[in-house]
Amino acid sequence: MAATVPVPLVLHGSSGVSDAGMVAAIRAGMTKINVSTHLNVQFTAAVREYLAANPEAVDPRTYVAAGNTVVRAEVERLLGLYAA
Repeated sequence: MAATVPVPLVLHGSSGVSDAGMVAAIRAGMTKINVSTHLNVQFTAAVREYLAANPEAVDPRTYVAAGNTVVRAEVERLLGLYAA
């Protein structure tokens, strides 16, 4: 696929694409994969989970940290997957 088009290929809307599908897209020549929505969903879920378990929490540093931890782990996983 990449040899057919003389510009870098970008996968928009990758949310819902399986890991295997992402790897296949990269092997086919995708040079940029957009994962913002995927990471936003994980971040928000972690914040909601933290707030549900800690209803007294008022310091955003605590619940944002929960979201950041989940996103950091997922970014590391994706980078490892995509580099393989």
